[in-house]
Amino acid sequence: MMKTIYFLILILLVSNICKADTIDYWHVYYNKTKIKEFNQISRGKTLVFKIANIKKKDSITVKYFRDTPCFDCVTSLTAEDEKHYVVVINHGKGTFNPVSFSLADILRYKEQNNKDYFEVYYYETHSVADKILLFRMKLE
Repeated sequence: MMKTIYFLILILLVSNICKADTIDYWHVYYNKTKIKEFNQISRGKTLVFKIANIKKKDSITVKYFRDTPCFDCVTSLTAEDEKHYVVVINHGKGTFNPVSFSLADILRYKEQNNKDYFEVYYYETHSVADKILLFRMKLE
């Protein structure tokens, strides 16, 4: 009987200590250079870009990873202003495939609407309501 109690206590202790590490994570690229890695518990998810350094062909690319990938679903990457107006949207196919958008489009919107902050979201077509905030962008 005591062995059973010790075994149950051991199981409870181990299950409290061991945590699954199946959190989603993503890499952010400026053109072809990785500038940041994030995951679901990352803090300080604001990337700052200097307007003077942005060129017409510059882009942001996100590679999103998770433990339950879809290989043929449509994935979307959006950049939105603070009122969730979609400034740019681009689509990809499959979870692990990169999706990009042009920084020139964001800069043009900033100049026309005097907005400095943007939020970048990722979602799969079947789960628009479950879009994931990847990071915030600030143009200065």
